[in-house]
Amino acid sequence: MAPRSVPHSRRQYVHHLNTPALAAARELPEAEESRFPKFIPPALATLVPRPPRGAQWVHEIKYDGYRFQCHIHRDVRFLTRRGYDWSDRLGHLVTALAPLTSHAVVLDGEVIVETPEGRSDFHALEKELKAKRPSRRLVYYVFDLLYLDAFDLRRVPLIDRKRVLELVLADVAGPVRLSEHLTGDGADVFRRACDLELEGIVSKRMDAAYASGRTDAWTKVTCRHRETLAVVGWAEKDRKFDGIYLARPRDHGLIYAGKLERGFSDDDKAAMLKRLAPLRARTQPMKAARKNFPKAHWVRPQVLVDAEFRGLTGDGLLRHPSFKGVREDLS
Repeated sequence: MAPRSVPHSRRQYVHHLNTPALAAARELPEAEESRFPKFIPPALATLVPRPPRGAQWVHEIKYDGYRFQCHIHRDVRFLTRRGYDWSDRLGHLVTALAPLTSHAVVLDGEVIVETPEGRSDFHALEKELKAKRPSRRLVYYVFDLLYLDAFDLRRVPLIDRKRVLELVLADVAGPVRLSEHLTGDGADVFRRACDLELEGIVSKRMDAAYASGRTDAWTKVTCRHRETLAVVGWAEKDRKFDGIYLARPRDHGLIYAGKLERGFSDDDKAAMLKRLAPLRARTQPMKAARKNFPKAHWVRPQVLVDAEFRGLTGDGLLRHPSFKGVREDLS
């Protein structure tokens, strides 16, 4: 579908902004004049066993946080990966991006909580987002620019979008940061990331346009295995919480992925039971090779969690999984 035309008065206004970022964007032949967009389904990285090699790739740190698309158009709005508006939970970041409200901008990035060592802590992020008080621990790492002042940049090669993004963020500081990229051999970058105990890396083709959905232009490789799975039930032992049953989607429903028992604090257990109790189901909601699930309480698969694990068994079950948090942005 061709982009809608921009009114002449708006084009005059935009061309008189004359910022370095806009001047750079205007010179890009792939940039298309367009009205400010609605939510754009995000580009997603494909999980691969090893990072790509070659000079056509750049590599970024893989953050352990929540993906957010930021729309700046008179005000600042943060939209989750599924388009939900969570701006009220991210007031600290909304304020930090106020210098850009005279422009029209769409950013793509990840909100995290950083540890003192500079790593991202998903469990801490979950707690900060649940807190009733505004959190000042949140950091927004921006890695892409999709729109700038009447120009849709999605067809622009990644490396050029990054160059304009750096100019856009030049006057923004504090908890909003540019996600730097590295060039060079992907295997070396990945090895260094794992040595620093990071989550992994995301590799992106320098010449790639921004494409919504999962493509091979963005790939990811993790130092530790991680998966988002549906909770299909919980177990009890001696009338106490004894873990949750997980499943992953397949073409014709859900397939059992294993039982998750480790990584829960007492508060996590209480919160999980409170969340699952209203979702009780009469029947087992997934397919499974095993027939016996003693003390199982089945639920409708509406809660998603992140699990970290060492690998998979031959029949696809998680080996030694540990609870990392509920995916509030996806559930």
